[in-house]
Amino acid sequence: MSTTTLKPTDIQAFTAEDFSPPDAFVNFCTNGGQPLDSIIGGKRVPGSMNAAIDVINPGTKEVLARVAEMGYDEVNLAVECGYQAYHGGWKRTSVEERAALVLKLVELFERDKDVFLACEILNGGKVSELAEGDMGVVRRSAEYFVGIARKALFGDSVAIRVGKRMNGYTHVEPWGVVAGIIPWNYPVVLTAWFMMPALMAGNCIIIKPSEETPLSALYFAKLAEEAGFPAGVINVLPGRGELTGKFISEHPGIRYISFTGSPGVGQAILQAADKHGTRVKREMGGNGSAIVCSDADPELVARMIGRNVNQHYGQTCSTIHRVFAERSVFEDFLEASQGFFKELVIGNQAKRGTQLGPVINSRQPQRIMEGIAFAKAKGADAILEGGHALVPGCDGYYLKPTLLRSPTGSNCNPSEVFHAFVNVQPVDSVEQALQFANNTLYGLGSSVWTKDLELGQRIAKQFRDGTGQVNCHNTVADGIPYAGQGISGGPGGGVSCTDTLRDYLQTKAIYVSEYPG
Repeated sequence: MSTTTLKPTDIQAFTAEDFSPPDAFVNFCTNGGQPLDSIIGGKRVPGSMNAAIDVINPGTKEVLARVAEMGYDEVNLAVECGYQAYHGGWKRTSVEERAALVLKLVELFERDKDVFLACEILNGGKVSELAEGDMGVVRRSAEYFVGIARKALFGDSVAIRVGKRMNGYTHVEPWGVVAGIIPWNYPVVLTAWFMMPALMAGNCIIIKPSEETPLSALYFAKLAEEAGFPAGVINVLPGRGELTGKFISEHPGIRYISFTGSPGVGQAILQAADKHGTRVKREMGGNGSAIVCSDADPELVARMIGRNVNQHYGQTCSTIHRVFAERSVFEDFLEASQGFFKELVIGNQAKRGTQLGPVINSRQPQRIMEGIAFAKAKGADAILEGGHALVPGCDGYYLKPTLLRSPTGSNCNPSEVFHAFVNVQPVDSVEQALQFANNTLYGLGSSVWTKDLELGQRIAKQFRDGTGQVNCHNTVADGIPYAGQGISGGPGGGVSCTDTLRDYLQTKAIYVSEYPG
């Protein structure tokens, strides 16, 4: 571990640089004045619903592109094309053949990285510092799963004797056609986390991007064709969750679904898919907590937690929304947190210096304002009120950060609030803090902040979350699963680990007995 000592002033919020879209992005979005179509079986399919969705810049409400919405017919066609490609040769490709195509796709992604940055910044609303970091995930994910696939067992295992005249062995093969339902907050990252293991396992895939941020998935499909993927291996179907997503979850030909989104939608997908036995892996957000111990530097930790709270303006699944600080550091922590959030520069996400940009759409502000009102009704005091913010020259969805102080033991924000929103309360002990932190139906990620690493690890192991962290938060590393517990997710191996590849494979038991005659 590094022994470098940080000063509070070293910790700054994610910050934007000036960004202008490349011509390739503009031309892609313009599409000759026509809506962007789905990619099914290697062809552009406009869709039978005759409906198109405006894809906007949430910082300005400018329409960037129009995208055709897909219905049941297109979902059914994508499944048919997927199986044609699967049985037509993709199933029999070697790991090395699949790896070559995946890595070629990564090369093309890096060549056109500015297009994907434009998708994340202009359409997704991210500041450039965070968007740039997202870009590196694609190669890391691809190379990790290429390496895992090279070591994985495909096909037949060694047979064992299971009876006098009988042998048994396992046979491992892909599911066939699998689907990824991707949310709007990290479209490039989460598309890569689905696509790389699913393809390296040998499946054909259907990607259903969020209707808010479909551009990067559609551009991935364009590059997949250039990379040489056979038609039908990668299909992209844009549309709303309540239509396109519903049709995907109800289709019996899709054998596995990976979903990231809200608990309510995840439960609906599970129920629909369960009617025909499709397996579903879900990551459904969080209500992250942080425990600040009495030995922590309150100013330093306040800024580190503040940086996490404001990562993508709190629109990150494991964002810290609940902080439990021991009384001896509580007031200093609260004061330092107030200072951090008051410093945040609210503005257009594509303008230099912006640290708090727009939320994704017109529905989010109402949801956030309801969360603030609920917390105050339950006894929380507003240190920073939050609410709508005006950005000169930009008619976007801007909100101020919210900092709340609530009484010990209160449950002032039981639901996820997807913004720079944090509720701080004093506690008498770390044990009490742990009790309060675990008083939630969510279970994605929580953290403890202390100089005592043994204490920190002991507490981290007791969180009811899939990820416990000491002096860090929202941490993901290849080889270590990132998954939720409670209503935050499950089952399956999460992302970024060996079990993730296994999620996209099925194991069959084969028994062979001598003929009885």
